[in-house]
Amino acid sequence: MPPRNVDRFSSISAEEASGTDAASAAATAAVQALIPHRTRELAITYGLGARLHHGERHWDDIRDELARGWERLRGAERASWSQVEADVEGAWRLVLAD
Repeated sequence: MPPRNVDRFSSISAEEASGTDAASAAATAAVQALIPHRTRELAITYGLGARLHHGERHWDDIRDELARGWERLRGAERASWSQVEADVEGAWRLVLAD
């Protein structure tokens, strides 16, 4: 049985990733590995704040809005939304809405 590796700030476990296209999963992991720690912290903080602000809304309903917000928030950070979306979503899912 493969090990169960789950990144608390990612919405995809190793088991789920194995069910997707292996090349796509590897490319996603490589892109995320290039993101500076400071940028990942910003993305996680953004996801936590998004959950607190948006409450019970579904991720699919706010994803585009958060993507536009990331473009404004990131400032000098070079990481695009596609690079940080998994971190933002993972943090968003950690917080239980009121």
